[in-house]
Amino acid sequence: MTSSLIALILLSFCLGCGCWLFFLWGVHRGEFSDMERPKHRMLDDDVPLQQQEKTDAAKPPPSVGSVGSVDSASVHDPQNRQEHPPPSH
Repeated sequence: MTSSLIALILLSFCLGCGCWLFFLWGVHRGEFSDMERPKHRMLDDDVPLQQQEKTDAAKPPPSVGSVGSVDSASVHDPQNRQEHPPPSH
């Protein structure tokens, strides 16, 4: 009984010391230096607005297969076109 109690006390002491050392290692690396910045980082724009407008203007328009319900295989394959008539808009 006492030997298991001593073993559990030593185990909990070692576990507590390990957690404390892990915490000190994180503090030393600077993990807890700035607690506010990560909350606001998601609000920052990755690309400036003017540069994003230029890249959006240079993109080609989407194809029929990606916008409507008709996939590109049925548009370009005559056999599929006969089986599946194009949708009316």
